[in-house]
Amino acid sequence: VNVDGRYCGRLWSNGVLVEAITVLKLQQDGRLTGTYEFADGGAMTPGSLSEDTAGKGLDHTLNWRDPYGTGKLFISLRPDYSGFTGKWQDQTGTPNELWDGTRC
Repeated sequence: VNVDGRYCGRLWSNGVLVEAITVLKLQQDGRLTGTYEFADGGAMTPGSLSEDTAGKGLDHTLNWRDPYGTGKLFISLRPDYSGFTGKWQDQTGTPNELWDGTRC
């Protein structure tokens, strides 16, 4: 079992927790990449995830990019890769907001 897969969860967006689907893939060099989409006023807004350097163990720092901008996503994977908990921030560095997912 590895991290590759689809995770259904929530992220904090514009003052509310909304549905989010995060897809993660482990590259051969140990970096995580992926895509996500989140509920946004009746539509799903897409985004992409990339990691500059391979994470250590279950902790990864990803770059997120979507129509609203860019920022960082800090995630901790469960040891069995059944899900993750995370916090995201935008380019201003604050605030740290919830982003999580469970394999689905």
